[in-house]
Amino acid sequence: MSEENRGLPREKFEPVAVQPIELEVLGTELTICFQAVNGPCEIRTCYGDICKIVNTLRDYARILRMVCEEWNLQGYHRAIYEAHADKLEKISKKYQAGIGYDYDKAVEKCRKNRAKKQRDSDVGGEAMAMALLMAQRAAQSGEKRTGHQARQGGCSGKQPNSASDEGSGVVV
Repeated sequence: MSEENRGLPREKFEPVAVQPIELEVLGTELTICFQAVNGPCEIRTCYGDICKIVNTLRDYARILRMVCEEWNLQGYHRAIYEAHADKLEKISKKYQAGIGYDYDKAVEKCRKNRAKKQRDSDVGGEAMAMALLMAQRAAQSGEKRTGHQARQGGCSGKQPNSASDEGSGVVV
């Protein structure tokens, strides 16, 4: 080791990619212990990883059941798919109980968030349509503050949401 490198301890300068990232409770380390064929085994993980495992198990079980219906599976194949789905849900319930997580509540919360009315500030909107909308709002707020009508792009006197704007391709 050179004189230069002695002042740079590996622990301090080790790449960030190999160090765990703490995110409040999601980063709290958990240890999963089980008996493997070769002896006892431990896996160190965190709450967020267990949540992802539970979500994946439940989603896959749902997919297996859906496939049974979609493909009209019968007999042995249907029984195997349903048995796997049941086992996956049983495993996921163990993990859920272990960390105090509820998949069904998480899915319901996600559905509620998706059902909320989308805001006009959607970054996926087209830039010109968003710019027009912002300009119209600024003009309207100017009218309310000063008490007089602000000019919008000339003297046409046309309202921004008039019938002639329909079909122009501009979303307002």
